[in-house]
Amino acid sequence: MIVVYIFTVIICSLWIIRMIIEKKLVFVRSILDIPILIFLFSQILSTVFSIDSRTSILGFYSRFHGGLFSSISYSLLYWAYVSNMDRKKVVTTIYSLFASSLFICSYAILEHFGIDKNVWVQDVQSRVFSTLGQPNWLAAYISALLPLTWALSLNSGKINFKKLRLSKWWLFILLSQMLFLTLIYTKSKSGFLGFLASDLLLWSGVFYLNIRKYFELKKALKNFIVHHLMFILLILISGSPFTLPIAKIINPEKSVSLVNSETNAEKPQGPALEFGGSDSGKIRKIVWRGAIDIWKNYPLLGTGVETFAFAYYKFRPFEHNLVSEWDFLYNKAHNEYLNYAATTGSFGLLSYLALILITILILLKGSITKHDIQNPKESKQPEILSIGLLSGYISILITNFFGFSVVGVALLFFLYPAFATKLSGQSAENKVPSKIKLESIPSGQKALIAFVLCTMFYVLFIISKYWYADYIYATGKGYSELGNITDSRRYLEKAVKLSPKEALYWSELAQLDAKIAVGFAQEGNNQFSNQYLTSSLIESDSAIRLSPANVNLKREKANNLLTMSAIQTELLNQASITLEEAVKQAPSDAKLWYNLALTYVRIGESEKGKNMLLKVIDMKPNYRNAHYALGLVYIDAGDKDKAIREFEYILANISPDDGVVKRELEEIK
Repeated sequence: MIVVYIFTVIICSLWIIRMIIEKKLVFVRSILDIPILIFLFSQILSTVFSIDSRTSILGFYSRFHGGLFSSISYSLLYWAYVSNMDRKKVVTTIYSLFASSLFICSYAILEHFGIDKNVWVQDVQSRVFSTLGQPNWLAAYISALLPLTWALSLNSGKINFKKLRLSKWWLFILLSQMLFLTLIYTKSKSGFLGFLASDLLLWSGVFYLNIRKYFELKKALKNFIVHHLMFILLILISGSPFTLPIAKIINPEKSVSLVNSETNAEKPQGPALEFGGSDSGKIRKIVWRGAIDIWKNYPLLGTGVETFAFAYYKFRPFEHNLVSEWDFLYNKAHNEYLNYAATTGSFGLLSYLALILITILILLKGSITKHDIQNPKESKQPEILSIGLLSGYISILITNFFGFSVVGVALLFFLYPAFATKLSGQSAENKVPSKIKLESIPSGQKALIAFVLCTMFYVLFIISKYWYADYIYATGKGYSELGNITDSRRYLEKAVKLSPKEALYWSELAQLDAKIAVGFAQEGNNQFSNQYLTSSLIESDSAIRLSPANVNLKREKANNLLTMSAIQTELLNQASITLEEAVKQAPSDAKLWYNLALTYVRIGESEKGKNMLLKVIDMKPNYRNAHYALGLVYIDAGDKDKAIREFEYILANISPDDGVVKRELEEIK
């Protein structure tokens, strides 16, 4: 997203400079202007009344995409393209997209064969994600580009099977198959559904356009057959998200051994909805229900742009405790439309749907309208290319239904209607003067240009500083994980200075200082121990003050207090107060209630702790630690029968080979 910000600033600055030089407003109006403005207005209103304004402006930390600034950037890029590009530049831009996709797909295919299998925690050979970070995101991007390869292959001249020389037609065919193979290797069901929908739409549209033109229909049919025979061949060899490869069907014994080896492989780290795992459909329904509950409680403007991660905790269904990913953070609703409903309310959702509907109408109009083009050999290129754009856009809508957009897909979401606008001739062409001599520019204009350039460099500096702070923070966090406390604290302190309003930086520094405080206490250095203890408390409070809606900051503060209670036992009372505040924001979070129960036990309120552990077990019956802690509480209370019952429940229903529980049982009996 940082790269998008940089290019947006540069492009818009050059656009303004062009207007200064030409002494006129260079802005081409389009049908989408008002829908985009209404959409942006909904995002601004939602940000103003957000539960976390910084997140709404910049986007959820680590993703950055989706905040108000990103929506403004995409909109500006749309207007810049429509106002400064012509029809010929559309195909050139598409070629640029193909060039980048060629690199992305090459890396993804190599990834499937193990080029970086030792780099990632995830099983990247099983589900590739290339440079996009996640299989479904890659699949969404690929399925949106595929229809454009089909459209351009239809306009690339005659098909000659006898002369297999490298022509444009063969290049588009090969690129299409490369994209499709990458799609297969993602094993993304949503991406494949998007592909199927775009495939059906494009070829139906092409056949409809050529229904009364024998030679064109014959050409389209040849293209269709070639593409789909190769698709079928790739599916037979490599399988698909819904089918096995032909080799596994023919040799089921080998297939079973492969399945067992995959089962025994290390499981992906992260939510099932993003990396695959246990029953993602069930988890998706739970998250969707939580999103709908947020929408019901914030019906007009939502909780604020990109604040789903904070709002979901309060409305998280209790059933979420029963799935394997019960303690993962869900910062998206995994449905773009429900995400807008929850975070921007009905106004945001309706403005987003209106933007989509009008975009579809523009793309549809471009697909069925005869264009006035001087070269008769290219008379059908805009129509077919518009069908390709429409098919790719529909693919985006489908993959967004089962997930959410990321930077690459969001760019296509705004660029495709810009392409269609230029192809349809809805906006006038604007020719830029070929050469401009610097001496011919008046001094007043030069001053304005200098001001624009200075402003551009200042904004670029702010963006670079923001990125650098993130880099420093990540470096400091990495040193902390390696146990390098000195370098970690140095980097984290620098990150806080660079970006003092980033709550996450303060929280990470607080965690580190808590560990340092305990370390000094163990060495007998009480002066430094108390110094870092105080720093940790101040830093935790700073983090929470900056982002009070973020329940995880309270969770981390409580953990810090529990850690430092080894130095000062009275901090246990502060920990209980912090956890009590946290469970108000996350009433269905079993782990928070569990930690609060243990804190009560530690401060001597055993009865209260016991009752709370019973509540935790009621929320999550398969919570091993809760059963074990309750068993220990029963032992302390002298109720061995109940303790035995808890331990036996663990062995019978949760963890049959739990050595710790077995030893406890032996000691009791």
